[in-house]
Order: sequence, then C-alpha cells, then structure tokens
Amino acid sequence: MIRNIFDLRNASSGVKQCLRCSTETTRTHAAWLLLFCAFLGCRPAAPGSQLSDTPSGGQIDQDHRTQNLNDDLDAVALERAGDSASARSAHDQAIAYYQRAIEMSPQPTAQLLDKVGRQWVTLGRPFEALQVLESLVETFPDDAARRADLAGLQGSLGLEYRAAEHLQYLVQHQMAGVNELIMLTDLTRPQTDKAICEYALKHYPADSRPKYSLARSRAYEGKWADIVADLNEVCEQYPDFIEAWAYYGRALVELDDRLGIQAWSKKLPSGIETEPCYWLAAGQWAKKQGDMAAAANAFWHAAERNPNDGEALTQLAACLTELGRINDSQRVNAAAGLVTAMRDDVEGLFSWRNHSQRASVRIAKSMQKLGRTWEAATWARIAVVMTQDPDDSANEVFAQIRATMTGKTPWQSSELMVTRSIDVSNLPLPEWTDETDRLTSGDAESSGKQFHFVDEAAMQGLDHVCKIDKGDGTEAGLCIYQSGAGGAGVIDFDRDGWPDFYLTSSDGVPKQSNSSPNRLHRNLDGRFADVTKNSGTGDQGFAQGVSVGDYDSDGFADLYVGNFGTNRLLRNNGDGTFTDVTTESGLSGAQWTTSVALTDFNNDAIADLYEVNYIAGDEVLTQKCLLDGGQEHRSCGPLVFAAEPDRVWRGVGDGTFIDATEDWLDEQSPGRGLGIVVGELDNQPGMDAYIANDMTANQLWSAQTPPAEVTDSEGSAPFRMIEQAAIRGLAFNARSLSQASMGIAADDYDNDGDVDFYVSHFTDDYNTLYDQVSPGIWADRTTAADMVTPTLSMLGYGTQWIDADNDGQLELAVANGNVDDFTHNDKAYRMQMMLYHRQNDGRFTEVNSSTLGPYFDTKRLGRALVRVDANRDQQTDLLVTHLFDPVALLINTSESIGSATDTMVGNSVTFYLVARHSHRDAIGAHVSIEFGEQSRTRQLLAGDGYQCSNERCLTFGLGDADVAKRVTIDWPSGHRQTVTNVATNTAHIVVEGIE
Repeated sequence: MIRNIFDLRNASSGVKQCLRCSTETTRTHAAWLLLFCAFLGCRPAAPGSQLSDTPSGGQIDQDHRTQNLNDDLDAVALERAGDSASARSAHDQAIAYYQRAIEMSPQPTAQLLDKVGRQWVTLGRPFEALQVLESLVETFPDDAARRADLAGLQGSLGLEYRAAEHLQYLVQHQMAGVNELIMLTDLTRPQTDKAICEYALKHYPADSRPKYSLARSRAYEGKWADIVADLNEVCEQYPDFIEAWAYYGRALVELDDRLGIQAWSKKLPSGIETEPCYWLAAGQWAKKQGDMAAAANAFWHAAERNPNDGEALTQLAACLTELGRINDSQRVNAAAGLVTAMRDDVEGLFSWRNHSQRASVRIAKSMQKLGRTWEAATWARIAVVMTQDPDDSANEVFAQIRATMTGKTPWQSSELMVTRSIDVSNLPLPEWTDETDRLTSGDAESSGKQFHFVDEAAMQGLDHVCKIDKGDGTEAGLCIYQSGAGGAGVIDFDRDGWPDFYLTSSDGVPKQSNSSPNRLHRNLDGRFADVTKNSGTGDQGFAQGVSVGDYDSDGFADLYVGNFGTNRLLRNNGDGTFTDVTTESGLSGAQWTTSVALTDFNNDAIADLYEVNYIAGDEVLTQKCLLDGGQEHRSCGPLVFAAEPDRVWRGVGDGTFIDATEDWLDEQSPGRGLGIVVGELDNQPGMDAYIANDMTANQLWSAQTPPAEVTDSEGSAPFRMIEQAAIRGLAFNARSLSQASMGIAADDYDNDGDVDFYVSHFTDDYNTLYDQVSPGIWADRTTAADMVTPTLSMLGYGTQWIDADNDGQLELAVANGNVDDFTHNDKAYRMQMMLYHRQNDGRFTEVNSSTLGPYFDTKRLGRALVRVDANRDQQTDLLVTHLFDPVALLINTSESIGSATDTMVGNSVTFYLVARHSHRDAIGAHVSIEFGEQSRTRQLLAGDGYQCSNERCLTFGLGDADVAKRVTIDWPSGHRQTVTNVATNTAHIVVEGIE
C-alpha cells in the first residue's frame, strides 16, 4: 500500500491537501502525515522560514503552515518523522524534523537530542553534533552516558581540555572506563579521531574546523610547518575558535614567523588567555626575545591552567634556572618528573593494548604521587580485574589508596600543584612586539671548513663484523635482543702507544656461550692483527657493551664486557694475555646488560663497576607482537616487558667486588638502560652516572657527600647515589616527554667549562641537546641550536663530540640505523652517518655528506661509535660498528681552509692522565688549558655512551696556537697540578704529583 501511495503521480499535491486539513485533524493523523512527508523527502520549516513540500521546492501558504504545525503536530510526531527519514538515510531531512521537535518540546528528551547529534556526525558535521551534545549534558547533567559521549567527541576533535570536567564527573561517580581515564591522564596528548575529521572534510568541506582537529596531532609531534596554513584558514573562518587561535600562534612562534605573529596578535579573540597553549606560545616568544622573566611568567600561567602539563612545567623550570631561582627550578622540575613518569606508565599500558595489570598498578601509584587520588583509586580498581601482565600487588595497592580517601578528598592535592608555591607576581608578562635585532645571513656563517674522513679499516687489516644470527639470509625481522648489538672498546693492552680495538659478536643465544668470539685487534704501527686466540679474550657470551679500565691499578688496562647473560671481567696479565676472573672476583648474575662502566665511584681509590641493564626475565626471547597493524608477528617493543634494575659493584681492593646496588643506589624505578656516561657531571664533588633509558625518563645518579659526623657501622662515611635527573633537567626533553634514548655524547660543546650532553633517539623524535646552563642544571637547547628537524627521520645510536679540525670548536658525529625494517611504513632502515658543525651564532648545520667522504654517502645500520687517534697524527678519528657490515675505521683527513696554517688542520695537544692518590684511571679529573687569548676546560669521563669505551685521553684543538701556555689538572683526589709551556702536536703522560 505504501509503495502504491509513493507511485501516485499526484502524490505531492495530495500532501498539500492533507496539510490544509481542518484544525480538527487528530494527532494520529498528523503523525502519519509527517511520516508520509518524511518518506517523500519533505522538510518541516523552522520558525520564520518556508516549508518545502518536496525535496525540489514548492511552498505552502504561511498562514496554513503556522496554524497546522502549531496546532496539530507535536514533538512526538516530528521525532517519528525524523526516525523515518533517518531510516531512509535522508539525514539532512531527519535533522530538520528533530530540530523542529526540539524547538516544540518544553524539555527535549535525551534520546531526541542524541538522535540529532548522531545525524550531524553522519552528515560530516561533527562540530554541530558537539553543540547538540553540549546542550544535552547541560539539560541532563546526571546522564553519565551522554557525558561520556560528549567527552569522547570533544577528544575526537582535539578539544581535550573541554572534556576535562566531564571526565572528572565520570571518575568521581565511578562511571569512567579505561578510555576516559587515558584521556584524562594527559590532556595535552591529542585524542583526534582522524577518520571522523577526514570524513567531515570530505562530506562538508565548507567547515574547516576539522583541520584544526587534525593539526592537533601534528602539533604534538612538533610538525609545526605542516599545520600553519590549515590553522590560518580555520582562524579566518572562525574568529572565535580560541583553541585554533592558540595553536596557530604557537605554530607561528615555533616557525619564527615574526610578521605572521604580529598580524595574529592583533586579532586575538576574547578568552584566549584561558588556553594553556596560548601561554606556551607567549613563553616561547618571550624566550626568543631574550626576556626570560616574561617567559617564566607565561609558562607559569600555562602550568596554572593545567597543573599536569609537563611541557609548561619543564619550560618554567628552565626559565627559573636562567633567573637564578635554582630552588624553585628544582621543585618545578621534580613536579614535571612526576608527570613524565606517569605518562611513561601510560605508554607501557599502550604496549599491552590497554590491558596490563602491571601498567595499571604503576599508573595508580604515579597518580597518587601527583596527588590525583580519585584517578589513582579508579586505576587501581580497574587494575584489580585485569588479567594480562599480572601484578600481585594490585589488590593491596587498591586497598591502600582507597583507605586514604574521604568525602572531602580534592580532585588534586593543592600542595602538589607546584605553581601555588612559585611567586611570579613581580615578573612581567610577554608583549607581542618584535624588538630583537635580526641576524643577517653572514652572522650565521663561520670560516670555510673542509671535513673529510676515509674508511681505512680494510686497508689496515681491521676485519670485523658484529655477527647476529639471521639464518634466513635477510636483514629484516630482527629480535629486540639482536637489533642493538655491536659493542666496541679502545684499549692499548700492550702499552706500545698504539690503540687496539676490542669488538663484540652476538650471533648465539642469549644467556648461553655459543656466540662467535669477541675479537681483540692489535694495532701494529697502523696495521691491525687479530690476536684473539692467543690473548684469551674470545668470550662467547651474547655480548653487548665494553668498558676499558685498569680495575686492579697494575698499569695494564682490563676489559669488562656486558652480556645478555653473565658479564665478564678480563684481567690484563701484562704479557699480552688476559684471564677471565669473573667468578673469582665475585661477580655474578645473568641479566641483560647493555652498557658498562668501570670507575671509582666512592673515591676510595678502588675501581667499581656499573651495569646498565635493559629488560628483565626471559619472555623477551619468545614473545612476539603484531606491530603497526600488520599481520606478521615481530619482536615486541621494550615497554611490553618489565625493566631490569641496574646494578653497581663495589671494589673491595683485593680484586673482588661486592654487590652494592641496595646500599649505593637510592630506591630506583628501573628504566630500560642503553647508554651510560660517568664523571663529576654536576659540578659537585663525587662521581655521577648519567643513564640513557629506552622510552622512559633518563636517570642521573648523583653522588651525595654525607655530613662529616655521619658514619656507617665501620666508622666510615657512607656513600649514596640519589637519582636526580628530573630536578636537574636531564630526564626528558623540553616538552617533558621521555624519549627512546640510546647514545650519549658528553663534552663541553659550548666551551663554558662544564659537561653538556647530546642524546640520540628513535625515528620521528629529535635527538636532544642538553646544555648545562647553571652548575648541575641542564636545559634542552635543541631548538635554539637548530637541531630538531635534521634528526626526525633518523634513528641514532652511537654519538660523540670531536674536534675534527683542531680549531677548538667541537663537531658532533652520530651513527644512525633503524632497529628493524619498517620501510613499509616509509621509514628508512639503513641510514647515513651524520656530522654537525657549530656556527658562530651557536646553531648547528649538518655537513654535506658528499664532502665528507664515501663512507658518509652510504647507508648502514650504525651502532657503537668511539673516538680514537688510530694513526697517531694528532687528529681525532672514529670507529663505527654496524649490523651486517664490517666495522669502519674513519681516519680524519680534514682541513681548515683559510687559517694561518693554510690548508693544514689546527694544532693540538693530548694528555694521558695517571692518578696516584685516587684510582689510577683518574676518571673525573678536570684539565684546563690556556692558549693564545683563549682557555678550555675538559673532563676525563668513562662509560662514553652506547656500548662503547673511547680512547682514555683528553685532546685539545688549539687552532693556530703553537704552545699551551698553562695547563692545570684538578685530580679526583683534590690535588691541583700545573704545567707551563706545553708543546703542541704531541701527546703527554701526566702523573699526579710528578712535575
């Protein structure tokens, strides 16, 4: 019957007649009328408009329309008509009916509001749906399901801050699930639903707002250049869209578009000061202007609006350091550290696809430390019912957190909101004016340079490949324990003055002794010979990193080898042979150790050992994961597995060691360590260890000097190391994000007398330059050094500072290569090595690979990187290990163009230090040198970064100076020694106390 009605030629005229029925028409008839109209595609008119009787046009007398619709048609009938239109996928018509029903209802039902919102989404107009849901929640504030819908849509559109109040409601009413909790953990993390936004732009391109939503994700990744045009369009179309304006301003500031900033600042919408991103933009702008006081104030405002914005806190701490407010800076950095630790725990949950009891318990504990007790309790409650990745403490943690809560428990404890205790009332606010003097292109230039290296490994007989077991003959599909192999150490084991190399292999099974032997290559006046067999150094454990040092202070350097299994201590017998003394020295355990360091931590003149450990347990050997949405099982990422705590061994003095981990290391939340540097890093007495952790915050173990009256049971001053990376600015980057840290380059790159760091990371993230801006305080200066963009597509492993041309300015070398073949995701597998040169304005530029030599134009899987003067020509060379390819020995043949020495490199001087009143290796000794009108200070370090050990000496480039007028050595013992008029282009052995 219905089909026959639709087939009537005069159907539309029949509808007109029905609409002109008398006012006695029943409600039932009216409802059927609307349903029939809906099937025909008619729309009800909004007040003051004409009602269409067919999709293509036609009008009904206004008087009859008003009379009949107001008298005869009620909201129920209109809603039914909307349902009918929706069933036919006539979504625009359904919206018209639903909206008219809403207007006619004294209080629209939640179901009706929900229906019209869903229709807007279907039409590709999610921002209209957002308005409907906001109205729905305002009308029905106790409807938890609708609050969840609203918060979810707000997150999908990149409006996470708007969602916060609704998420909080759900948590406090015990109605929040894992998805709501995740969004609430970090409101700066975009939740943009790409599919919704792209669908909207396709089906309703007239609304540009979804471009903002998509831009949020790219902004989070720091891809500001990709979003500025889209945000400009959104702001032009929607001048009151404050979130878009805030991010547009931030993009302009990050890109240093000063003309754009001035235009943007003159059109700011009302209320933009409520947006944390606006204050982040203002703070960055003030920093570019050199106004640290105004920058600090801006970052304070950002953190005040979101107390858990790690980036705002980290930037505030850096500015406070510049202002000399060190105590305030450390408190803010500590708060940022808690935020970052919580986010790291959330990343661990992601690795388990949001179902890990262990990760959820860790998140609950992190929330409790942040004073976010409601969230802590909810995470703990959810953890109790999870079954994957179990944690036996789940019930206990939930009971403990729940017991602390009362009816007056605040959403977040005010004493843990650090901005409340930081007074910035006397600091100015930023002004959107440009008062800086712009650099001319000439200001950024330095004198002509020609850096060049030649791979002479094959020529000199150095033949070694870090072997891994890939029986199928391919390079793809590496296990996580295979991808990072390739340790290297420089050791003059025979004391003939020529550096030898110890190189590792990992082609067996972890925790077994069936790998190919590690290799010792002896340097015979520039030619290498494999002396592994006769020297007794061919350990066959699953080798990782190497440390070289004289553990027994007998004058002959020894080897400490980190394994995935039992680590090995090889004692140099002084006759060209080594003895494995692991068992008799008391060393034990079979953890996965990546890097190792040998040094005297507690200043008793006896060597100690530090083991950087990675993943705990044996599951890493068997468990596989589906990565990147693919169907092929591959090795899982590190966060799937529990971290293995680091270990420290105290040297007793008789050749044995005692596990001092619990005594020396303060309570530690273990990372998954890959690199280490050891020295007096924080300008305070005592040895420190900086650890590069994979995907969790880095650690700085700082030696603590106890008060003189404090002694242990033996009457000695107890030694302790406190983890302080967060409060000292070394735990994470400027955005307060943990990174996948691997290699560490440590030296004084800016020649201000202290130790700075460069830390290499994963693809799609930048390597980080940490400048020591105040004694013991570092700040991420990567952006200022113009070093973000060049490294985003790279995955860095080994990295070192070197003075390639001996001009007194350090260059930076980075070995790159991916962990596995992800070329299907447009990520390179093999990568080129990179060399960066520092310009006169402090920015770094990548040196063109075509000028550096053939090695830099080839792509490899680079791993460990060490500094060495292999041919004794007073120029620093590099040795690089790779997967699948032979080791490269890059002999430095660089030249300095236009210097007083014409085409020759600058002069240099090298010092080998021998301590007598502290441990013989003299790690932590400072050497200051004066030449011409300049001075330099360097420190002798150990660890040296990723699975490596550099040649243990200090080399200073002196440029044109032909003499070092004064050399001062500050030994770890506290003794100071001075030498004058030191000849250049020579190497000197300096013994403590002997002039």
